[in-house]
Amino acid sequence: MSTPKLDTINRSTSTQASLLAQSAEQNAASAETMSEVVSMFAELDEQTHLHVINYSKQFLDSVFPLEHGSHKDVKSYVVYYRHLLAFLEDGTQAGLAHPEQFVALSGHKENPSSIVLKTNGYHVEILFNPCGEHGRRDKANIDDIQVETFEDKQKASEAQSLEHAMTNRRWFSLLKKERHFKLDANGQPKYACLNVAKEFTNKDGEDYQLN
Repeated sequence: MSTPKLDTINRSTSTQASLLAQSAEQNAASAETMSEVVSMFAELDEQTHLHVINYSKQFLDSVFPLEHGSHKDVKSYVVYYRHLLAFLEDGTQAGLAHPEQFVALSGHKENPSSIVLKTNGYHVEILFNPCGEHGRRDKANIDDIQVETFEDKQKASEAQSLEHAMTNRRWFSLLKKERHFKLDANGQPKYACLNVAKEFTNKDGEDYQLN
């Protein structure tokens, strides 16, 4: 038997159930939308990574070519005696087409944390980090490629002492440019360069002086 009080309770319960159902649908839609957004940004991030790393390895192929193959196909780099050796995906090995371009490293020869190449008086450092932003997604664990800038080379040549030259060297990052982006005094976009002191070991195990 229905009573006014019971009818009120039933209507209230029905309304609450309807609101809960609508809320659940909205939450599900919201969760689905957020999932799509996260997936989209993850895909864009991966595409950006692939574009940047491919461009950087094209740069290596152009300036520091291997005897055969491409830097894109290298799985690891090691220093064998006084030479840089690249292990490729197809199981072959290759040195640099111009072996003298390899000048220094940091870390151990069997597992360097970075290698330094030189062309026309300018240095390029390839940094490895299997846990890094780019290194964890690259087959050779390349996390960054830093290029000595022209301005810094000029400053270094004009420096009065080696210490002054070392502290005034700057490096431009090919893979992490967004970390060093800023605006100049006129509001124009400009990429800042890293101003850090670096220490390397040469092919013979001695300290390598950037010059």
